[in-house]
Amino acid sequence: MQIKRIKTKEKVIFLLDMDAFFASCHVARDPSLKDKNLVVASPNRRAIITTASYNARKFGIKAGMPIFKAEELCKNIYRVDSDFALYIKYSQMVFDVIYKNFSQKIEVASIDECYIDVTHVWKKYGTAKKCAIVLKNMVYEKTGLTCSIGISSNKFLAKSCVDFNKPNGVSILLPKDIDKVLWPLEVKEMFMVGKATEEVFLKNNIFTIKDLAQSDVNKIYELLGKRGLTLWSWANGYGSDIVEKDENEFKSIGNEFTLNYTTTDTKEIEEMIYELSLKICDRANKRFLKGKTISIILKYENEKNYNFNATEHKKHKHHQAGLEQYTAEVEKVYSVAKNCFYNTWTGEPILLIGVRLSNLIDDINDKKQLSLGDVNLYERTNLNDIQKIIYDLELKFGTKKIFTGDKLIKYNKKNRGQSKYLENDDVHISNKQVVAKWSKEKKD
Repeated sequence: MQIKRIKTKEKVIFLLDMDAFFASCHVARDPSLKDKNLVVASPNRRAIITTASYNARKFGIKAGMPIFKAEELCKNIYRVDSDFALYIKYSQMVFDVIYKNFSQKIEVASIDECYIDVTHVWKKYGTAKKCAIVLKNMVYEKTGLTCSIGISSNKFLAKSCVDFNKPNGVSILLPKDIDKVLWPLEVKEMFMVGKATEEVFLKNNIFTIKDLAQSDVNKIYELLGKRGLTLWSWANGYGSDIVEKDENEFKSIGNEFTLNYTTTDTKEIEEMIYELSLKICDRANKRFLKGKTISIILKYENEKNYNFNATEHKKHKHHQAGLEQYTAEVEKVYSVAKNCFYNTWTGEPILLIGVRLSNLIDDINDKKQLSLGDVNLYERTNLNDIQKIIYDLELKFGTKKIFTGDKLIKYNKKNRGQSKYLENDDVHISNKQVVAKWSKEKKD
């Protein structure tokens, strides 16, 4: 098997990663928390830590750990509830600093992480490292948050080195240095190598990134398919240097309720499904997005012999259904989500419920497909004059890029760099106010 390597003019890519982001947001809002062993967790009795401050990490506390385990390691941890509206607010501020002062070529990787193409920017600062330091310092000045930046000629290497000088540091990893810096690392340290992939590698005597890089590419392909080719290429220092603005769009939009209690009350559950459907449709409409696939996500409670297991903790029950047409209408989403629920639910008490809208498309691209062979097309579809003109133009020019001005205005108003993270856009609806609503009704 031959690997095609496309040579392009070398770029300068930053990977900006916020330091202990969720915990840092709480400290930025309330500086009195700065010296506490702060952990952030969802507000329920089976809470799992989403972020631990660097103070807390000194005790071995880390993300994914249940609160009771953290309390065993540190008696005076200080817990705060997750606040996604707060995180989104600070995420917007960080992306704004980058967009307005450094580069508009931004690819949002997560709420606290993004790739930045500074190829045409860094020279005015003298060196790429000085550019990163100025950016890092400006983020702190504007937000009170620290970040770390990895620098390289492609996204994978920038991602790989960002942790070398965390927190509040700058690291550089160039392809010529991977044999000294990257290859000695255990293969599990490589980006996108999880436990299952690591096990495959270890069974085949691939223990380090160097082992992977020097393996027969055909063997890696047999083991892991196309994903294996990607990992092999990365291990050899090859990776994409294209910062994709389009990646800033959601692939799906979902919301979840995590409850402080369990329920089997169908009326109560249907109310939750409606609230979740309302939330995701609101989020979709803010972005001018529609979806064609609707999913329900459930998690049940197991009262007996509960022992924390990181793998089992992540398991949820899913059921999905497809639609004939794209939609972001709440009644349609609710109706399908409710049907999915009844096709999935076993009758067990529910601890978590979620709704997701996926297979998304921009509203501007959601145009009815018309049959070219239909001679009586206008009469059958009852198109108005404007639609007829658009249709004729599309037939003539063979393009799907013709649309009315109102759609163009809406489309251009989108802040694509922040499309994923709009204000008050909580993904996990587990705040006390909402939970209290159903808790009160349950008691009445």
